[in-house]
Amino acid sequence: MKTSPLYLAALAVSAIEGLEIVGTRPPYIETSDFVTGVVVDSRGRRWVVKAPLNDAAATMLEAEAALAPSLLDHLRRGDLPFDIIRPSGFADVQGGGRAVVYREPFGEAIPFENLTDAEARELGRAIASIHVLPESAISASGLPVYTADECRQRLLAELHDADQVSPVPAILRRRWENALEDTSLWQFDPVPLHGDVASDNFFWSRGEIATVLGFGESHVGDPATDLAPLIGMGDEFFEAVRESYQNTRHVEFDDAAYSRAVLASELAVVRWLMYGHRLNDTEIVRDAQVMLSELATDVENEGSLGSGPSWHVDPAGQ
Repeated sequence: MKTSPLYLAALAVSAIEGLEIVGTRPPYIETSDFVTGVVVDSRGRRWVVKAPLNDAAATMLEAEAALAPSLLDHLRRGDLPFDIIRPSGFADVQGGGRAVVYREPFGEAIPFENLTDAEARELGRAIASIHVLPESAISASGLPVYTADECRQRLLAELHDADQVSPVPAILRRRWENALEDTSLWQFDPVPLHGDVASDNFFWSRGEIATVLGFGESHVGDPATDLAPLIGMGDEFFEAVRESYQNTRHVEFDDAAYSRAVLASELAVVRWLMYGHRLNDTEIVRDAQVMLSELATDVENEGSLGSGPSWHVDPAGQ
């Protein structure tokens, strides 16, 4: 699909009846999944146009749009301390799927590594506010609801699928299988998840999270999943997030949850491998293979990766 800012402007006109677009504005961002840009109408209003570039991206965009009414309902009740996207229209795109058009979100994205301690705590509170929503906030929109054991089984299936595509280093496979077979780690109450905790999905204003985007992978599942992307931000950062998260949820993020978060962060490399395989992108596959090799070396040298999980594999016993 050929894309450009002008193409996105045409999609906006198609999506919203009577909308008169007079210009485009940066940022214009194209990834392997989405193309996103900003257009301005004759009244000076700024709109975001987001179009999918493959079937998986189209599914995520539809899921976020389906969830929006439920989240808006909880926002109006005061259950969420931030705004979300409010889809205003849709337009069919070349190659399948629909683009969504919505008013430009308030705030700006900040890389997680640039957050202050206070902002890290704000992030923990925001994630917890999603996790305390009722299960119906997700299930009513037709999005997946998984039990704790189903979460475990899904990860095990991902690992085995990846191993068929490109053999996973033995020390990692044993390490991960040990964790997935340790039933003591998988005793938790599933909660509504954001599903894609990344810095470009959290918009900030004056030290507070103003808007949260990217709910396309939202589901009911393991709360550790949403904190997993923050493991690599360093111990001090993660502890600030965890403390405020616990205070908001009134539930301890215990050692088992931390171990599952580490597991999920490591298995992100497996997902990257499978993503490259699905797109038939040899560069991504090679990148994932290098990352797996480096992680295997780290595990062999460090065992539990410092302050990592409570489970690990003795390299001598692999």
